[in-house]
Amino acid sequence: MQPFLSLRKILQQKLNINSPALKPHTNLKTDLDMSDWEWNYLLNAVEQAWKISLPLSETEELSNAKQLLAVAKKQIPPTRIRGIRL
Repeated sequence: MQPFLSLRKILQQKLNINSPALKPHTNLKTDLDMSDWEWNYLLNAVEQAWKISLPLSETEELSNAKQLLAVAKKQIPPTRIRGIRL
């Protein structure tokens, strides 16, 4: 599964956010009207699903899906990237 589709699936399953208009540059907080707890829950769900740890220093500046995926990909060891189902 592609990383963006995986993120969309997490949003749908964990936060009941089903947005067909979701694009890589969609602002997750404002365009999807996410509260702070929903944002934190999303980050935690991504960490659990992909078995990574997102650095707080990098997540504070995130706003869209493309940025979130870029930070997440940096946390995946190169040996796991090939077989990971993001």
